[in-house]
Amino acid sequence: MQFLLIAGLMWGVLSYPVRAGDLFLENFSRARLGPATPGLLVLGGEFSVKQAGKERFLELAGKPLDLHAVMFGPARKDGVAVEARVLGLRKGRRSFPAFGVGLNGVSGYRLMVSPAKEQLELFKGDGIVKAVPFAWKPDRWTRVRLQCQSTGDAWTLLAKVWPDGEKEPAGWSLNWKDKEPPLAGRATIWGAPYAGTPIRFDDLQVLKVKQD
Repeated sequence: MQFLLIAGLMWGVLSYPVRAGDLFLENFSRARLGPATPGLLVLGGEFSVKQAGKERFLELAGKPLDLHAVMFGPARKDGVAVEARVLGLRKGRRSFPAFGVGLNGVSGYRLMVSPAKEQLELFKGDGIVKAVPFAWKPDRWTRVRLQCQSTGDAWTLLAKVWPDGEKEPAGWSLNWKDKEPPLAGRATIWGAPYAGTPIRFDDLQVLKVKQD
């Protein structure tokens, strides 16, 4: 059973071509509809590949109302970024989803878009280490990026979030320095369907970044 799981993960990583600088790329264009594509390790929640029009994506079901995750890509310590497109739908005026991306495994760093709080929140493990104001544009695809790089005697976490289809911001929305070295771990996507509506994920990427 363990051999089959490892083989499936390797198949998932190698079956999709990557571009220069990419360590992992999954856009679901060739993924089969149904349970999560091989190469993605589901850590809770009901994730499945679905299609709307000509576009395929990974969808997290609207229930249960809890925080769920998927792990993907190679295990890295630093010099790496994760990026994804995410579509979260609000319900009424007061019910919002929360979603984000992470690095260095499930107990590493996690960037969450929290519309109910109007904030971007950076977690290390289960604790928030930094939060900044953020105005989410509901019911449209959003790009979320988090990177970790070694900067002298510290590790710098940089994050940016912007509406898909708009120009990528030149600056970073959030930055934070960690004096403790991170552990090597895989990238993650996170979703909490608090609105009771599905959350969609697409264009999952793990990329190399230049070290200072």
